[in-house]
Amino acid sequence: MDLEEFFEHFATVYTKLDVDGVCNLFAMPFFTLINEERTDWPEMETLRDTTQALFTWYAAQGFHDATYTVLSLMQINHDLASAQLRWRVIRNDGIPWEYQTSYHLKRIEQTWKIAGVIQFENGAAAQKIHFYDPERRKQQALLLDVDRRKQQAPLLVQAEDALRDIIHRPTQHS
Repeated sequence: MDLEEFFEHFATVYTKLDVDGVCNLFAMPFFTLINEERTDWPEMETLRDTTQALFTWYAAQGFHDATYTVLSLMQINHDLASAQLRWRVIRNDGIPWEYQTSYHLKRIEQTWKIAGVIQFENGAAAQKIHFYDPERRKQQALLLDVDRRKQQAPLLVQAEDALRDIIHRPTQHS
């Protein structure tokens, strides 16, 4: 299965909120980087429990009809790849969630698996830009604050905030 076919399959199980189907596509160890919080998942059981909690929350928000566009797809070598997808998920109220997610993949026994997921609130990654000129840095920060208020937080960012006290994070880094 090539990377395009892999993401077609991933989108199918993701849209169905199929916990086992999605978890079967994860490599262990697994990591997430949501805004600035990195979590390493050394065991599938904990990751599966977290995925179940996330998908239950997604369903409660009216998650359905997830579609994606590949923004970038890079096969680094035979066994490593990176991709960035733009997702659009329709909620029961008809208002879509639109967000971008980066995936880091590795091939295990001839099968692509997701080793890591990265998602930032719109504008959060841009905040990492360092300007040596303090005035320019201040102007950039003001522009990012305005942009952030206009944008809706991506799905994982919202879920992380809503489920902060429910999800057990085995290894967390800042």
